[in-house]
Amino acid sequence: MQQKDDRIYRCISSERYTPYSLARKIGATAVFESASIKKGRDRFSILMTEEAFRIVQDMDGVAFLIDGKRVPFVPQQPSFDAMGHKKEADILDALLYVASQNSDFKTKAEIPIPASGMGYLSYEFARHCDKIRFFEQKDELRIPESLFIAGHIYIVFDHFTETMHILGFNYKEHKIDINAAVEKLIKRINDMDFSYIERDTEDFDYLILTDIQKSKEEYKKKVVELKKHIVEGDIIQAVPSRRIQISCKATAMQVYGKLRRVNPSPYMFYLDFDSFQLVGASPESLVRVRGGKAFIRPIAGTIHRGQNDAEDEALSAELRNNPKEQAEHLMLVDLARNDLGRVCKTGTVAVSEYMESEKYSHVIHLVSTTEGIVKEGVQPIQVLRASFPAGTVSGAPKISAMQILSRLETSKRGFYAGAVGYLQNNGDLDFCITIRSALRQNDVWTLQAGGGIVNDSTPERELEETQEKLGALIDTLTKKEIIQ
Repeated sequence: MQQKDDRIYRCISSERYTPYSLARKIGATAVFESASIKKGRDRFSILMTEEAFRIVQDMDGVAFLIDGKRVPFVPQQPSFDAMGHKKEADILDALLYVASQNSDFKTKAEIPIPASGMGYLSYEFARHCDKIRFFEQKDELRIPESLFIAGHIYIVFDHFTETMHILGFNYKEHKIDINAAVEKLIKRINDMDFSYIERDTEDFDYLILTDIQKSKEEYKKKVVELKKHIVEGDIIQAVPSRRIQISCKATAMQVYGKLRRVNPSPYMFYLDFDSFQLVGASPESLVRVRGGKAFIRPIAGTIHRGQNDAEDEALSAELRNNPKEQAEHLMLVDLARNDLGRVCKTGTVAVSEYMESEKYSHVIHLVSTTEGIVKEGVQPIQVLRASFPAGTVSGAPKISAMQILSRLETSKRGFYAGAVGYLQNNGDLDFCITIRSALRQNDVWTLQAGGGIVNDSTPERELEETQEKLGALIDTLTKKEIIQ
């Protein structure tokens, strides 16, 4: 056990628990899990409990929400964009400040320490990362532009060693008796009966709120309009999206539990913000920075799953050999390389994996990995700014595509195509793209999906791709055939 002032660290066996079973039992505020198909990427899961305060960015700026009061964030040091130019502080600066309060906190185990809190950046956070002006759009979801919760207690599961690491923090902004809180939690966990956990129902009552036929027609019109922009040379590629809303009384934890079974993914998350919840099973990393190296794994290329292994292999080959998919994938890999090239040392940016097939519950994706060594003096949050939002959910050139999309999409995207993740106390970070995700507000669930449009795209096939991508979420909330 390590204990110093306002911090405590305990390590116990996790043989009796899974992250999900424990999250349900203790009523966790946030859950991050991974079911990666790449061995070694799914080593850790993280739970948060005992909320301390929130970090928010909205139209009134960046602030801490502490015991119901709003306290503006006052930067302690300058903020820099991806190119090293000074800029107005944003929520990433606040997260870095929060995480740095425990920068000297160490454990014997090599585990992530998400000292910044856990939360999301909306798609519109892009306005703080680059010089982009969105067209006026409706704000139908009315959630903060970005929001994170800093917790007093984090539980990190190490699935390799079957251990559970309990981290207790205090902050300048909010303090509790952290030793007593951790000891109380451990006693509560030890006293729990995990021999039987009731399985949530697989069938939820629901009502489709969206006019599905109208949604389809509107999306196809966006495809046609974007192809005109491509022909005129305004853009090379763009990623429009369509939104579907479903009324369903299932709790967010119930839906998350089913989604993680229906569609195991590298980034699975549950975030409870009281008035709304965000759950997801994202296949795609936005950016990861660890030990001075940065990684981006763009996904570009999608096809439906087959009925058996042989069909899957044939479909994977069809996807890899499709000239349109090859060209689009190469374009987005180049965009990822360009993003990293802004913040990484010259000559270090490379593609370590190219056009690999990854299978998920409803689709097969083409995935590549780009990586580079971060320049000296460049902070990980600058790497995040350089890569936000992902080219795979915006387009190329990125700024032009985003401006055109903001005219075609009359509503702000909000959570969709943004990012979910955290900063560690050493500055490293891990964020996924908020796709294959759902927002719950007063029993109304909002889902959104899109696809990359290039000159060879057809409206019918692009529409089919959005339905394939929505498949796991639709299966989780309803019966898939309802919206086909």
